[in-house]
Amino acid sequence: MTESHDTRTRLGCALDGALERTLRRPQTPATLRARVSAARARPAETDLAAVRARLEGERRQQLEALEADYLRVRRSTLGTLIGVAFAAGAAAAIAMPWLRAHLGDYTPAALTWGGAALGLGMVFFHPARALLRRWADLG
Repeated sequence: MTESHDTRTRLGCALDGALERTLRRPQTPATLRARVSAARARPAETDLAAVRARLEGERRQQLEALEADYLRVRRSTLGTLIGVAFAAGAAAAIAMPWLRAHLGDYTPAALTWGGAALGLGMVFFHPARALLRRWADLG
């Protein structure tokens, strides 16, 4: 048994020596030992109620921030929707006489198809434009 133990010890020493020659020790800050000692000397948070209260407070703050952002986005979206609807109505009211003069009875169909084409263009070309911007930023 001592022979196999002696062989394992020699093999372990040889492996340790090879690792020391191959791998370099990472650079550590000069104050690392002092900081580790200070961290070990600090009492651990063993009061689970205090830890739970702190974590619940942090979670509550994060949820409040998330809800505030959500409300801001909702208001912004609603404002944009109202503005676009007003602008579209005003543009249609201004353009209607001209369109009736040039298109005649086809004006309602032309407006419908034009609105559908504009909506589809916004849906399909906006993500494509964002994708092209990302590709341009990569290059």
